[in-house]
Parts: sequence; C-alpha cells; structure tokens
Amino acid sequence: MIARPRLLERLAHARGRRCVVLEGPAGCGKTSLLTVWRRELVAADVDVAWLALDAADDDPARFAEALLAGLVRVDPALVREAAVLAGRGSADEAIEGLVISLVRAIAAHRRELVIVFDDAHHLRDAQVVKVLQLMLDYGPENLQCALATRGALAVALGRLRAQQQLAELGVEDLRFTPAESAQLAAGILGKIDEREAHALHRRTDGWAAGIRLLCLDLRRGAARRPAADTPVHDGQTFTRYFEEVLGKLPPASVEFLTRIALPEHFSPELCAALTGQSADAPACEQHLAGLERQGLFIVPAGPRYPDGWSRLHPLQRSVLAARLDAWPPGRRQSLHATAWHFFAARGMTYDAVRHALLAGAMDEAAALVESRGTDLFVHGELRRLVGLVRLLPPEAVQRRPGLRLWLAWVELFEQRLPECGRSIAQLEYDLADAPPAVRYRLALLRGLHAVQCEDMAAAVAAAPELSTPPPDADVIALSGCSHFLTWLHLYRGEYEQARRIQLEQDPPTVDGQVLYGTTIGLLAGRCMVGLAHAVEGQMIRAERIYRDVLFEAERRGPGCADAGALAAALLGEVLYELNDAAGALDLLEPRLEVLERVSIPDSRVRLMLVLARARWLAGRPLDAFDYLEQVQAHGERTGLDRMQAYALHEQIHFRVRLGELDRARALMAELDVLDTRHAGAETGAVSEIRVTAERARIHIWLREGELDLALARLDALAGLCRRRGRVRRLPYLHLQSAAALRQLGRHEEARAHVREALRQGHGLGLVRTLLDAHDDVRVMVQEAIRDHTLDPVLLFYAERLEAAAREPDGGASPLARPARPGLEVLSPREAEIVRLLLQNLPNKKIARSLDLSLDTVKWHLKNVYSKLGADGRDDVVARLQH
Repeated sequence: MIARPRLLERLAHARGRRCVVLEGPAGCGKTSLLTVWRRELVAADVDVAWLALDAADDDPARFAEALLAGLVRVDPALVREAAVLAGRGSADEAIEGLVISLVRAIAAHRRELVIVFDDAHHLRDAQVVKVLQLMLDYGPENLQCALATRGALAVALGRLRAQQQLAELGVEDLRFTPAESAQLAAGILGKIDEREAHALHRRTDGWAAGIRLLCLDLRRGAARRPAADTPVHDGQTFTRYFEEVLGKLPPASVEFLTRIALPEHFSPELCAALTGQSADAPACEQHLAGLERQGLFIVPAGPRYPDGWSRLHPLQRSVLAARLDAWPPGRRQSLHATAWHFFAARGMTYDAVRHALLAGAMDEAAALVESRGTDLFVHGELRRLVGLVRLLPPEAVQRRPGLRLWLAWVELFEQRLPECGRSIAQLEYDLADAPPAVRYRLALLRGLHAVQCEDMAAAVAAAPELSTPPPDADVIALSGCSHFLTWLHLYRGEYEQARRIQLEQDPPTVDGQVLYGTTIGLLAGRCMVGLAHAVEGQMIRAERIYRDVLFEAERRGPGCADAGALAAALLGEVLYELNDAAGALDLLEPRLEVLERVSIPDSRVRLMLVLARARWLAGRPLDAFDYLEQVQAHGERTGLDRMQAYALHEQIHFRVRLGELDRARALMAELDVLDTRHAGAETGAVSEIRVTAERARIHIWLREGELDLALARLDALAGLCRRRGRVRRLPYLHLQSAAALRQLGRHEEARAHVREALRQGHGLGLVRTLLDAHDDVRVMVQEAIRDHTLDPVLLFYAERLEAAAREPDGGASPLARPARPGLEVLSPREAEIVRLLLQNLPNKKIARSLDLSLDTVKWHLKNVYSKLGADGRDDVVARLQH
C-alpha cells in the first residue's frame, strides 16, 4: 500500500462533508487509497463500514443486504429497525422506510461514521440509486459517504456540490506522481533505480495497474525488449499486456487462474474444487500466494464473505473470463455445476443459484430456492427469498407450487393484500390436485389473508379445513393455523378458548430449535394471549405478557422483530390505560416507522389510537387528529372498514369535546355509511362497526341534550357488550349513563351507575377507560369519594382515579417559554411545510400539495421540531401564531 500523503491530506480536509467521490478508471488506485484512508479513520476513532460492490448488487434486495451487512459490523444497533423494514410494503415505501430508519440510527450513533461504497459504478437500478440518493440527501452530520467509481454516478450530486458538502478526486488527482510510481515499483521489486522508475512512470502515465504489470515483467527480465516504449495506461493496453503475461506463465498456472475466474469470489477450498483437487486446499492456498507474490492482482473479497476469501482484480478477471467464454459450453457448465454444489453445501444460496442457472440446471436452482424458503422465513428474511426468486426464470417459478406459495406469503407479509388475494385465487385453481400438505398451506394462506382483510366470512370458511391438518403438514403451517384459530376465537368473544390454543400446544420447533420469531412463532403467540386478556379488560395480565415478550424479542435480535413490534404496539395501549401516557409515547413514537409497517390490523389501530389519545391528553389536539387521519387513510387504502370506523369515532369524540358539533356530525355521516354497509354483521371484526357507530352517536346526543335517547342506546349497548364478552367497555358505558342521569336530576340512579363502574373498573385494573368516558367523570368520582357508604376498597380505587384525573402541574404553556428560533432557521422546504402546518393541514394533505411522500413530510417535520426546539405540531403552530 502506498500512503499517498497528498491525497490523504485532501481526504482529511473533506472530513465532515457529506460525500467524497473518487472517480477514475480501473486500476488507478481508488480502492488502495480508500483502504489506507480507512486505517487513518479508524485510528482517529471514526467508524467505517465497507461495501465491496459488484454487478450482482445492482438489485434492491441484494444491495439492502450488502448495506446492512456492512453496518452491522460497526454496530448491530444501526440496523435493528432497518432489518425489519427492508422489503416491507411497496418498493418506494420500503426504500424510504429503510433509509429513514438507517439515518435515524446513524444520527443517534455517538461516533462519526464513514460508509465506503467501492465500485459504486455498478449501481444503476432505479430503486438502488434511490437508496443511495436518500442517504446523501437525508444523512446526518456524523455520516459521510465515500464512493469509488469508474465513471459518472447515477446519483445527483449538484446540490451537495453547491452546498460545499462534496469532495471530488478525479483521474488527474488519482494518477501517481513520479515519486509514488517509484515507491510502488520499489514495493514490488524490492529496489529500482531512478532511471527505470522514471521510465515506468512515463510509459504508464502514473497508472497504478500498468506499473504493477511492468514490474511483473521486470521480475522476469522481459521489460528491456524492443517494444519496451509501448504505452501502458488504460484498460485496453492492460488486456493486451496481461495476455502477454499469461503467455509467459506455466500452462498449469494459466489453467488455474482461468478456472478460479469463474466465480466472483473464491476460497482455497473452492479453488481446489474448481481445479479438481478437492482434497488439497492447502496446495491451492500456496498456489494463490505464489501468484500474488508474482504481482497478480488477488485481493480480499470484502466483509460479506468469510475471512480467507479473495477475488481477482476486475480487469484481470475480464481477460480470464474471455478465455472461459472460448471454452466449449459443456466444459463451462460442468465448472458452474461444481461451483453451484460448493456454494449450496455452505449455505451461500445466492451464489449457488446463480451458478446453477449458468450450469443449465434451472429446475435444480428453483428447487434450491424453494428449499431455502422455510429457513429464510424462520430467520425473518423473506426479503432475501424475493431476491432469490428474481434470479429465476418466470417459467421455473410457475412450475413450483411451493415457490408460488412463498411469493403469495411475501405479498401478505408486505400487506399487499389485493395482490395476495389474486395470487391465492390463481393458486386455488392451479393446485386443485396438489398433495394435501400443499393444499393445507394454501388454506392457511387463505385464512390469514382473511384475517388481514378482516373478512370474517372467509375466515370462518377456512376454519374447518385448517382444523384437520394432514399428517405431513409442516410446523410453519401448524403454527400458523394455531394463530389463525386464536384470532377466530378472539373475535367471537371466546377468550378462554383463544388463550387455551396457545397455552396448551407444544412450542413450534424447526430443526429441533424453538421458533421464537416471525408472525407465527412462540413470541407472537404469547402476544395473542395478552391480547385476549386485554380485549377482555384484564390489562395488568396483558401488561406482564407484553413486557416479557418485548424483552425476549429484543434479546433475540432481528429474527424476532415482528413479535417485538407487535408486543410494543400492544404494550403502548396498556401503558395508556394505566395512565402512563408519557410512557406510551416514549415507547411507541421512536418505533413508529417500524410499527406502522409490520403491524397486523389489530395492533396498528391500537397503536394509532393510543398515540392520538396520549397526544390529546398532553394538550396537543393537532397531533392527535393527524394520527387519526393517518389511521383513516390507511383503512380507506386497504379496505379495512373497522379501522376507518375506529378513527372516525375517535375524531367525533374529540370534536364533541371541543364543542365542534357541526364537524362531528359531518364525520358521523361518514361513519353511518360504514355502519349501513355492515348492518347485518353479528359476529367478527366488522360487527364492531355497529358498536363503534352507536358509541359515536351517544357522544353527540349527550352533548346535544338528547339524554333519554342516549340512555336507551347506552342500555342496549351495554347488553350487547356483555353478550360479546367485551366487559372492558361496561365501566365506560356506566359512567356515560351516570352523566346523563345527573343532568336529568336522577342522582341516586347516577350514583348507582358510578358505583358499578368503580366495581367493574377496579376488578379489571382500568384507569383511562373510566376517565375518558365523559368530561364530568372527575366530579362524579369526587362525589363517590364523599359517599361514606362506599366500600373501602372501592374508595381507595376512586381516590387513585381522582388523583390520575388531576391536571399535570409544573408544565408551563408553550407561549411562556423563552424565545426560541423561528422560520429563519429552517430550510426552504421545511418552511414551506410549516406554512401549510399553520393552516391545520394534516400530513397527508401536506404531502399531496407538495408532491412528496408521507414519509418525507414526516422526516422534514422531525427536523423542524428539532430546529425549533418544539415538542410537536401543536407547539409549532401555537408559538408561531403567537
């Protein structure tokens, strides 16, 4: 390695800039310079992630895998959320979510981080380029990206150049000086006189690869031949010259190099297999070392491959690849088959599949991908399965039902529900005569799709087939079935049966190991047990379960991320219920990007309702309405009417409390449409829409003074909730009845309802359910405390409720805080967003008006809050209006 202090000094001066680009032809020393720079950065306590890219990385899934693999070596915390988001949702959503989660993790990283993208010219795919562009656009101050490329990059660098956030080294900068050429030659040859060094520099024009080639000749005493003045300074002359070098090597060495040029990366063991010396890997290792000592370009393979793996310089490999292309097809295919079997035996599936296809073994390649499906699923890596399937010809995928089932599962996993529905319908037709185990897996897919779509009729129709599994059903199908049946019992109000399914079955195991992660593993099953307790109103029991699952999921890493996200979303609801709204926000808001993408409908709606209620409780109604509008928009987009109904009910509740009855009635009209659509539903998820609509009407009637009508509906609604086992709602309804009776002057009846609410609420451990029922709840609880006939236990509970209902003290109004920065500290885009924020527009409408994605608007808003020292949109609006 040549130190090149003049270039290292320029790189040192570039410290703190967002991007460094090294652009020059192959063999001009870009990688070597970055390698030396990396040593200096590490010595200066800077973290460095290195991505050695090749043509195969110009694929979104493969590139995401490379990026995460490079960052995880620096700190696993950097990729904890990104590993969950990668491959979720539509392509654009997945990319933006991945980058934003990485950027946030990097911003929270306490050290500087440099990400090196070596051979970045390979990156041309639109989605891959978008990842890189967003990294450059959004990167925090402690992130620097260094890109080595042979030509112009596909990313836009104009803005960074104008902002002086870009450092560029071109071919003129990278060309070796005479002194550096002499130093490189001396490092290869041991010594060289000044005249020979000058001649080398002149012939190569400072091109490092050419200097190395000429030094190889000098070792053999061949550089003094008559053609010694022929220039050697580009890829074409490298090719011609390397052909001459090969002509001087022993035939055995040429054959060896040609064979090991077949794969992009190799180890001594693979070299032995490719050269027919399967029992003599040490001899191959010595052969490689000898060739390297002779000046051939053999370099480390990079961080994605184990220690001891190497690769040939791209120029050198291209020369050898041309020789391989001249071989008879059968001979090449035989070599590819050797590589395929070698990679497959070591679990290196991507390389195995690629070589199997080149060997002409299309069906074997498809079978290999299919066989890896279970393992990838178990480890939470379905996105890698998608990347592998992309390598296969479509006809190979169509011929394998197992692969098509996995692809449909991925569509479900990414919540592409309409596409998944179409895939299931086609599979139902194509697999009519498939073996029972395949049909059973398809039935499970159909049932889980019904769960995600909240289609109770379809779920019930799938239940009989799933209740009688075939003898050869695999553990994933059986475990998925238990989760499906748990959900079915839960929404029938059969909570004990739902819990029993999870608690009485043996833990699912794959290859003797308990399946903890995924959406159907042991931890997700425990969350379902907790949810059954929570829906029934037993919040303390639910809390203990969720906390244990969250701890276990975080301890076990990315493979359990789905279960951890589910536990966090459900735990947030419990924290809010126990009057820890701040704790719920602290738990949920940092995880929001992940939770929105990995949640099932139940956990997603609970998550967003808790965030809205917690923000409302904190005196931030704009934030509360923004969350609710997001829930409603998601429900409209995915056709989940129950989700829309919950969001509308909550908005109606808040509008009524603000006295905005006209807006509440307009929202009620939307909810009436959903109620009419599902008027006949007596059970299942959509039957909740009728309950939700009734609750919303009661809010309006209580405010309008339609008290007798409200009381009649409250009594009917309470009876319905008892029959369905939704006892958690009963204290809420009792307190609303008490509020109406107090206004009618029927105080004794009102007190009876309050006492019953306290009794039921105490038994279930509820707090916010009671306090959120009506504005008069605190007064009614204070009256109950003064009632000397109240049971001492309920008296203590009432005192705790009254304490929880008090206004938080010590919190100064945002307007009373010291003066803080205004719009002048914001970027033009951020200021534009804030001006729309002042018009009370939700994020969705801001995104639409500026032609931005919703995630981009959220990202800018977080930057706004940080720059203005604000706690949320309400804080920004109130302060700037003031």
